Amino acid sequence: MIKLKNIISENVWERSFGEPLPTLSSVIEKHNDCGCSGTATACSCESVKEDVKDVVKAKKIGQKLGNAEARLRKVMYDLEQRFQSDTVNFKLQKPLKDSYKKHVTAFMRDAMSLIKKAK
Repeated sequence: MIKLKNIISENVWERSFGEPLPTLSSVIEKHNDCGCSGTATACSCESVKEDVKDVVKAKKIGQKLGNAEARLRKVMYDLEQRFQSDTVNFKLQKPLKDSYKKHVTAFMRDAMSLIKKAK
């Protein structure tokens, strides 16, 4: 059984008297610091090793996403045609098309621009 005296005497943080307790940001900085202090020109902490295959895979997934979006767009246009042919539901076609443009098209633009930025 651990005695209270032993628990109290344990040091959890390495700090001197009067020094403030560590914060989350200071712990993250200490963890991310490789010891070069940003002075090394070819620091290993700043170079991220990624495989070229990752970019190729991302582009293939982007093509699949574009194909899926094209199928979705065709279904949306078919639904819009159904709304146009019916006089009762004619007013529903514009909100459908506007919602598609606002959400899906904006998402696809963002996704494709991010895939192009992949290195």
